[in-house]
Amino acid sequence: MSEEREVSRDQIEKANDDIVGVIGRHIQLKKTGKNWSACCPFHKERSPSFTVSPEKGMYYCFGCGAGGDAVKFVREHLGIGFRDAVESINGRIDLESSSITPAAPKPRAVRCDLPGHAENPERAASFVARCSHVPQHPYLARNNTAPSGDALQLKGALIVPLLNNLGEQVNAAAITVTGITYAAGKPSFGSTAILEPGSEHDGVTIICQDYAHAWRLWWSRGGRSRVLCTMDAGNLSWMLANCRERFTHVGCDPLEAEWFHEQGHEIIGLPIDPYAYRPMAALAQSDAIA
Repeated sequence: MSEEREVSRDQIEKANDDIVGVIGRHIQLKKTGKNWSACCPFHKERSPSFTVSPEKGMYYCFGCGAGGDAVKFVREHLGIGFRDAVESINGRIDLESSSITPAAPKPRAVRCDLPGHAENPERAASFVARCSHVPQHPYLARNNTAPSGDALQLKGALIVPLLNNLGEQVNAAAITVTGITYAAGKPSFGSTAILEPGSEHDGVTIICQDYAHAWRLWWSRGGRSRVLCTMDAGNLSWMLANCRERFTHVGCDPLEAEWFHEQGHEIIGLPIDPYAYRPMAALAQSDAIA
């Protein structure tokens, strides 16, 4: 008979009834909207990516993927068995006075402190040096952005320099209507495209995923905010979990705002498109890319 089957369903449900109270005995939680957050106890991090949802009765870490109910948290955090976890939560045993020796928590992940995954400053500089400057690019116009003013173009592709957290140009993205390729390989974390304030910085730094969205946000803020673009969803998730100090707001579709709010992030919704969608064939004759 397994250890789990030795514990009644009522005991398990009782142990999982107040997940915030249970986890709050072990780590310090902070209220963030409907949920609670903390720095994850299962991996090293400086910014909270660990979330507890009392509504769902679950915890989840966006940094290392740890997740489960209250009983699983106690099991993994203290390194004890299922039955001991249930009975300790319900007050039927006292771990401090019992013969049970909690094991040291085992880290689930170790955050990489390197500034970026794919870096080749020489190759990135070569790409940028070969670019021509254009007042607009079809990719930006097709995705309903305001005029960029000075886009980089190479063989028809929009070239976007990527910087690491030291401000060094370490990669470059070539964007076309069919996808993105990278000069130094696809970055899995760290590297971002940055639109700097065109005038006095208003103190707001926004992070978003798509480069066209970044231009749209920058333009809607009158060029006063700094906008970071992570280029893909995986890099955005890593940045949200590990680089909180690099931004103050998340730029997103208004339909996604509630989800980001629940994770404790300040939100700036993507502005209404300044241009209506036009097919690529029409753009060839457009004054916007003349």
